[in-house]
Amino acid sequence: MSSKFTKLNYRFGIIEYPVTLKEMEEISLEFPKSERKFYDFAIDALKKVLKKDEKIFAFTTANPKLTKTGFIVVAEYNLILVTMKGGLFGGAETELIKYDTIKKVDFDIAPDPFGKALMDLGILYLEIKGVFSSKKRTIRNIPERNLDHVVKVIREKVKENTK
Repeated sequence: MSSKFTKLNYRFGIIEYPVTLKEMEEISLEFPKSERKFYDFAIDALKKVLKKDEKIFAFTTANPKLTKTGFIVVAEYNLILVTMKGGLFGGAETELIKYDTIKKVDFDIAPDPFGKALMDLGILYLEIKGVFSSKKRTIRNIPERNLDHVVKVIREKVKENTK
């Protein structure tokens, strides 16, 4: 087992980034079976777009599209949005966003009028260069405990790639 993961209990663990996809696959074996299935779908989809030794700097659950669940993966060369497919066979699809096309990264915590939310409240706002104008992208349902790290790493990657 990779030394990049410390399991705190059945619900929480700490991943020391950066990791490779192979290490992430090993780490996912420590997750409960029902949760691990989603990671399996995401990892299979990521194998098609990530290089073998490419580093991953953040890997967390999110809603890349308004009604679709999945993950946001901050990789070495691209920001990758992984969206779960519905249906009998499941699976996932990926969308790559090049860091040099990201103009602005911002975040927020959604207000929770009912006390305990049924979803995570972190929101990531991206402004992406388009052909004629900028395109805005909102990624919701990011765990608050991961939001600061995700925003920090994306901003670092954007800064590195716009020099």
